[in-house]
Amino acid sequence: MTSDSMRKPGLLSWIAWIVGGWFVAFTVTVDFQTSENGVIRHAEVWGRDFINVWTGGKLIAARDYATLYTPQAFSAFQEGIFGKLDLHVYSYPPTAFPLAGFFSLLPYPLALALWLVGTGGVFIWAARSWWPRNGGPVWLAILTPAALVNLWIGNYGFVFGAIFLLAFRRLDDRPMMAGAIIGLFVMKPQLAVLIPLVLLIRRDWRAIFSAAISTATMILASGLIYGWSAWHEFFTRATGKQVSVIDAHGAFFGKMSASAATAILDLGGSWTAAIIGQTILAVLGIALVAIAAWKRVRTDQLALLLATCTFLVLPYSINYDLVVVCIGAWVVMANRANAPLDRGLAALGFVAPQVGLLLAMFHLPVTSLMLAGLAIAQFRVATGPAAPAAAGAAHSA
Repeated sequence: MTSDSMRKPGLLSWIAWIVGGWFVAFTVTVDFQTSENGVIRHAEVWGRDFINVWTGGKLIAARDYATLYTPQAFSAFQEGIFGKLDLHVYSYPPTAFPLAGFFSLLPYPLALALWLVGTGGVFIWAARSWWPRNGGPVWLAILTPAALVNLWIGNYGFVFGAIFLLAFRRLDDRPMMAGAIIGLFVMKPQLAVLIPLVLLIRRDWRAIFSAAISTATMILASGLIYGWSAWHEFFTRATGKQVSVIDAHGAFFGKMSASAATAILDLGGSWTAAIIGQTILAVLGIALVAIAAWKRVRTDQLALLLATCTFLVLPYSINYDLVVVCIGAWVVMANRANAPLDRGLAALGFVAPQVGLLLAMFHLPVTSLMLAGLAIAQFRVATGPAAPAAAGAAHSA
């Protein structure tokens, strides 16, 4: 007889997919209606953020790092190719240069198509061992609310989501490989902010050693290949701009934020209030991850909890990076043996990338609170008296 946890997810769970994907579906329709020659509303190019990867690669090839990391000069360079656009920035360290350089070799439409199909395909492949067995086909991993935002925006969500899933998939049986993969986060290091804490609590010394060697190797290689001036320009020009993004001053990208600090500032709060609010959620996230790691919960459950708590800690985070978080939410939702409260909190976290964005546009920036609810549900499931392996990710498969 089929267990309750292996039955198909209930109707409300599937309704969450419709609710969670509505905003991007609507926005893409509007984009089609307002685009001309690939330019949307005379402000954006199809692929949106991917234009930064592609044009960044052109400047990397020319070794013009000052233009690359200066927003006004970078946008002027883009406008020379595409015409008048909104202000764009390139904010990734030199360790990410090979990706940008490769895709800039192709014509923009072909590069964009390869970027979305290629990174999406790798993400689906990485998600195979994590997808709940009763949660539908694994290709749905690129249709979760966060994944749809990433497809629309054209950012790195699938790249770093795949790195995360592949690393933690191998942490138990091949820790040296896992550490080497974790080192790839040096391309966007803030997304790995809680990983050292988990590895230390678990005493995964081989993974720590391997991650340190991988990180150092990538930094050294980037300096030798592209020149250390690239790192100088990055630290002197780009890092300050990243910090300033926390206070979005009402800009649209601020509505996409998963940060409590950005939400408080958007509501008119002071920096002091923003820091306090961000600190409260950060302490919650760190505590949940640390306790779960200390209790030696299953690695797959710990990893998915860690993914969610990362966005409680970070003061600068955007919803297209929540692709693994949505998988974690779906794992809880799909297991009908979990308590209704936990499945309900997971459903709120699942739709947060798009519903939270929509609510923020109406001055209700609650994405970070929705993610906090998901983290609590994941912690309860992982540390509770019963955590059926059948409904979770098949991490040991």
